[in-house]
Amino acid sequence: MIVFRNLMINCQPVFFKNLIGTEELMDEFGNSLGSYLPIYSELKSTMLCVSPNKGNSEVEQFGSLEDYDRTATTADPHCPIDENSVLWVDGADTDGPYNYIVKRKAPWKNSTQYAIKRVTVSEYEAEKNLFEQKAKAEAAYANHQTETEYGLHQSGVEGSQGVPEES
Repeated sequence: MIVFRNLMINCQPVFFKNLIGTEELMDEFGNSLGSYLPIYSELKSTMLCVSPNKGNSEVEQFGSLEDYDRTATTADPHCPIDENSVLWVDGADTDGPYNYIVKRKAPWKNSTQYAIKRVTVSEYEAEKNLFEQKAKAEAAYANHQTETEYGLHQSGVEGSQGVPEES
């Protein structure tokens, strides 16, 4: 019966991934890089009623919370989207970056409303760079690369095994 309460003509498919944890990034020597990589669930979809851009904060569900652009509503009070979810809204390509994040969730007895914020590709790219850093560090560790392969040893530095220069 949830389908009928949603008034499907007003709904659109929204794809999402939920945050399931984070992983600390390490370099090839096992030292912390001070960054954490988000780990998301598999891509899922649901039908949500997504608003046009928001109006005044005085009339919004989320009061004076100004850090969101739109709202999304469902008649399913058990919708699995939460405040750490990332969303692909308005037909965004799921092979590309997500274009919204959930800022707030407001469950009610018959529905759930979300405050969502548009994010830029640069935020997605920064996250993607963390994944690439992790992959490089894991590859370096797996291949047992030495410090000389990273160019850390130079001739003239104490303890280095630099190649003597030809005269």
